[in-house]
Amino acid sequence: MNVYHQLIENPLFFKWIYHNSPEINDYWEHFLDEHPDDADVIREFKAGFEQHLQYDDHQLSAKEKKDLAIRILKKIEQVDHKKKYRKTIRLTMRYAATAILFLMVGSAVTWYFLEDTISNRYASFPAPQSLNIQEPTLIIDEKQEVALSKGKSELEYSEEGKIIIDKQQVIEDDVTDEVKMNTLVIPYGNHSTITLSDGTKVWLNAGSRLIYPSRFIDKNREVMLIGEAFFDVSKMEEKPFTVKTPDIEVHVLGTKFNVSAYPDENVAHTVLTEGSVEISHKSQGVFDRNIVLKPGQLAAYNKQNSSTNIYDVETEYFTSWKEGYLTFTNSDLNRVVKKLERYYNIHMKYEDPLDGSLRISGKLDISKDRDVVFEYMNSLTGLNFEKINERNYLIK
Repeated sequence: MNVYHQLIENPLFFKWIYHNSPEINDYWEHFLDEHPDDADVIREFKAGFEQHLQYDDHQLSAKEKKDLAIRILKKIEQVDHKKKYRKTIRLTMRYAATAILFLMVGSAVTWYFLEDTISNRYASFPAPQSLNIQEPTLIIDEKQEVALSKGKSELEYSEEGKIIIDKQQVIEDDVTDEVKMNTLVIPYGNHSTITLSDGTKVWLNAGSRLIYPSRFIDKNREVMLIGEAFFDVSKMEEKPFTVKTPDIEVHVLGTKFNVSAYPDENVAHTVLTEGSVEISHKSQGVFDRNIVLKPGQLAAYNKQNSSTNIYDVETEYFTSWKEGYLTFTNSDLNRVVKKLERYYNIHMKYEDPLDGSLRISGKLDISKDRDVVFEYMNSLTGLNFEKINERNYLIK
């Protein structure tokens, strides 16, 4: 059964169209996060359904709704090849425009685009949990792998070129050699802190990867992030600092901020706690302006429609994870559960998916044993977090 027919057989899909509510919408947003490969298809089908909808819910029986959905599906399939053709034309025009741009502006801008391509070679790697690396690992120059402590680890780069791990192990790095591109891989169930060669400190959350040079010698300091990290950037006016993700870039001089850009989530968040940051995204046009955040603001970039919304927030909610606890106020259970899954490297399943829309407020000390945390969740939600085995829980 393909995804279209699964939707047709799911009564919550028709509620999403006819009787949408915050609970139903949260359910489907969580579903799309859990099924990123099908997200575009589901949204297209829903949009096509709404576009062709001519009747209200009271005029159609359950069977008539299914029949209508099947007719819409056939129309979508009929025009699919036309969409592919148009997409090919658009890509061809885009490449042609890029070629013209290269010829017009000369070698300086050409080098900029080449440099950006090199950066994207690293930023486009798969998420840490999809690699064959199951433990916290430092990869030096894409060659040498160094195992790190499970749970929590700490790295520090000294000015002399040494890499100090957990304040004990020392790895020598000859500063006369070429700059090495290193990768810090932190799978689910782990977290790490790293002090870069310029003094910038980074807290890396579970299921994340940071790619960075062994030292910064160019006019720009640039790192690549997949996942979530909190940055305390050393101020160097002559060397701006840039955090690149597959979708957005955050530019700073010296400040404190959090970036969450997990591949399996539809929204990338940037939260500023101190200083100022400027944000751009990969799909913006030449004349689009970058977004400048103030302390206490959050920028939410939607990957589906390339839009960015700005909100005033309590930054603690988005940054407390680095201190070992989670804070949430009137948050849906789905989002809290997702954070717990990453932190403990487990999977949770709902007996009733609508329970994921439950709104809760509280504070979790995730440094404690997870059984203690889930006992607190039981009393907080009125639900039962039942342990099936070491990696799986059932919420009922």
